[in-house]
Amino acid sequence: MSSGKRIATMIIGMIIMIGGFFGGFILFFWMEARDIVTVMLYMILIPMMSFCIGAGIIVYGNKDAMPLGRGGFGLFGTMARMDEPPKEKSFIHEPPSFCSDCGAALSSEGIEWVGPLTVKCPYCGATHATEKREV
Repeated sequence: MSSGKRIATMIIGMIIMIGGFFGGFILFFWMEARDIVTVMLYMILIPMMSFCIGAGIIVYGNKDAMPLGRGGFGLFGTMARMDEPPKEKSFIHEPPSFCSDCGAALSSEGIEWVGPLTVKCPYCGATHATEKREV
């Protein structure tokens, strides 16, 4: 849905919510009867019903922009679709380009791994931490 249609549904929903809220109070003061049913109908039931209808219109009109559980909810949440899988980041650990002790060039083929994230220089024997890089 385009942003113009989303804005239009928000405006329509707000008009219904505000109109029902104030309309219930205006109708209450117009009516002559002041029994408990009249009070509940015009002061509670009509404003609550208009709020629910207006909120339903707003939510239904903006359902494409509401990714539940994906970093936000509502109109200000992310614009990701629910049927798209979340993008996962992948990382690899590479040896540094050069040995900081002897200055020799290091490559992933000619080095010895001495730990899960540590490499050993084949020339001087110095150990170095790997560099984390996103793939």
